[in-house]
Amino acid sequence: RSAYLSLLNEKRGALPRLVDLCGRSSYIADQIARYPELLDELLDPRLYSESVTRAEIAEELAERLAYAPADSEERMQAIAQFQRATMFRIAVADFNGRLPIMKVSDGLTWLAEVVLEEALRVAWNDVADRHGVPRFTVDGEVREAGFGIIAYGKLGGLELSYGSDLDIVFLHNSRGSSQSTDGDKALDNALFFSRLVRRLTHFLTTQTGSGQLYEIDTRLRPDGNKGLLVSSTEAFERYQEANAWTWEHQALLRARPVAGSSDVADEFERVRRETLTRRVRLDTLRDDVVTMRQRMRGELDRSSDETFDLKHGRGGIGDIEFLVQFLVLANAAENPDVIVYSDNIRQLDALTAAGCLEQSVGDALQDAYRDYRLRQHHLVLDDRPPLVNPQEFVAQREFVAKTWDEWLG
Repeated sequence: RSAYLSLLNEKRGALPRLVDLCGRSSYIADQIARYPELLDELLDPRLYSESVTRAEIAEELAERLAYAPADSEERMQAIAQFQRATMFRIAVADFNGRLPIMKVSDGLTWLAEVVLEEALRVAWNDVADRHGVPRFTVDGEVREAGFGIIAYGKLGGLELSYGSDLDIVFLHNSRGSSQSTDGDKALDNALFFSRLVRRLTHFLTTQTGSGQLYEIDTRLRPDGNKGLLVSSTEAFERYQEANAWTWEHQALLRARPVAGSSDVADEFERVRRETLTRRVRLDTLRDDVVTMRQRMRGELDRSSDETFDLKHGRGGIGDIEFLVQFLVLANAAENPDVIVYSDNIRQLDALTAAGCLEQSVGDALQDAYRDYRLRQHHLVLDDRPPLVNPQEFVAQREFVAKTWDEWLG
């Protein structure tokens, strides 16, 4: 496009930045090739910012949408363009060493949260404008039903990376009698929420001129792929009481509300807290965790004599995550503070603060975890798999493996 060539010709500072970035990062080069409008971001002074906050991301998106048309598809196009540009700025700052690894993950996580919140607002308005607002009656009182998005996995653990799927579960709090919308074309609330999720999923996953927002994975919902796409908080609690497996308790450790109704968020937090402190099967916990880790390693570990798999290799990221999950679940009943946070680093802090783990061990596990994730991040930015020379991270791998054996070996 001549406009892009003119930009590079007029803004001489942008050209060396472009050449430098494309020469060092396949990910950044690919993003610019796919979406050349990102060249505009090379002129933005925030490109090399050392900080990004959730409030700043939300404020900037609100400013952009203030001038966007009311049409939902066009608003989603504006959201997609904003998401792409913001992720690009974070990637550049990351690659240039301006953002620590945890700040990078925070930024990408907050970006996903803000996008989910706004996409949910657009989808809700679309369905509610047609069918009205969902309401229900309890003890003679009519209430508005709430809907919430619960994040699991990397999003739930504030560890999102570039191209990560969003592991999410959808909940609503409709119950009692008269569960229907209040519009002229009234719907049963369950059908309303089903249509809402389909609309939201369409917005998040459809390929547009600005690319796809996110891949989403909903398999962590109750009963997995066999279960309903959206559940009530009551049904979610019944499932956790009677049917959840240990691996689902492990997943719940990394779960938190990220968008939607505050009432649904509060209900989820209560169920999460009660499940993790009262319903863990302590008699089988160790064997369950070890069996699941062995199964995952057998299926996913790509380590060899020439490579070490950062994620699934022995002494790698996966071992740290499973070890932390075991320790938190084993101690949650007596030390409920260990489940307050959903990320590995702060869960390790909580374990050491509660005396469940020696401070020196907790610190060393945190250091190894950060080292692994920083290397993994840079490999992703260069469009390479998370495989390294086995001579890298020898001390970290030996320490993690030794600690694993002491607790679970």
